[in-house]
Amino acid sequence: MLPDVSRERLIRLLSYVGSFLLFPLFASLLVGLIGHSAILGVKTFLLIELGMAILSPLLSTVIASGVRKPDHRHGK
Repeated sequence: MLPDVSRERLIRLLSYVGSFLLFPLFASLLVGLIGHSAILGVKTFLLIELGMAILSPLLSTVIASGVRKPDHRHGK
């Protein structure tokens, strides 16, 4: 049996793979099938991946800084 820490890391890794690969793949396949265009599906996939590549560092920074600092504007 794997220790709990390794199991949590594996689950987190699979979650990232699912969100960064499987979601855009399914979304682009759906758009391609609805639009009857393979090119539209490929463009959708690339657009989603580009958006994730740009936003993921920003989101990870926001999530990592989960501790909120007190607001100094209202305090004296």
